[in-house]
Amino acid sequence: MNRALTVARLQFVAWPSVVGWPWGILALSFLVNLALFTAMQENPDVEPTTGGLVSIYVVMFIACINTITQDFPFALGLGISRRSFYLGNVLQFAAQAIGYAAVLYLLAVIEEATDGWGIQLRFFGLPFLWVENPVLRFLGFALPFLLLGFVGIAIALVFKRWGANGMLTLSAAALVVMGGLGVLVTWQGWWPAIGSWFADQSGAALLVGWPALLTLPLAAVSYLVIRRAGP
Repeated sequence: MNRALTVARLQFVAWPSVVGWPWGILALSFLVNLALFTAMQENPDVEPTTGGLVSIYVVMFIACINTITQDFPFALGLGISRRSFYLGNVLQFAAQAIGYAAVLYLLAVIEEATDGWGIQLRFFGLPFLWVENPVLRFLGFALPFLLLGFVGIAIALVFKRWGANGMLTLSAAALVVMGGLGVLVTWQGWWPAIGSWFADQSGAALLVGWPALLTLPLAAVSYLVIRRAGP
């Protein structure tokens, strides 16, 4: 556990990529949207709702990939075991998800209290994903971080374990599966039913339930792969 904690602290040495870039990109996205919708206030047909919040999740997704591709070889060179490296990264990323979710939660509360920053802008609390329960709302910010993080870790580990051939195989498999499902759904005319199913899902299900259900197997598979991954 001490080694795992050392690995967790090691990740924050490169704080610009872990803290600076995610929040810097999010702040830039927020300011651009705030200025844009302020300038469009005279147009009553424009609803000031934006998905700019996703920017911080995308940056964290990329950061998790970099953690495996860049920090993993360095850690092994220092004599840190694969198990300790993995546990350390899980601890670090879980702490980030909790901390970042707390800040996003607070910003969403401020946004609601100020009537969308004075212009009814919905940036941190999207109406169709809003969760009334405070605990579930907090988890709704945190769990997507964990899901995308483990997706990034899994993709990077495929590259580390099987190289370019593994990535090409993964891409081809994803193309076949997604393309096959698209053909099947179109052939059977299931698109309206799928759209209705998503529309009927609550914000808690989309942001908490499904991400939690997908994160656990990804975490388990990633642990199994990293045990045999090379530097």
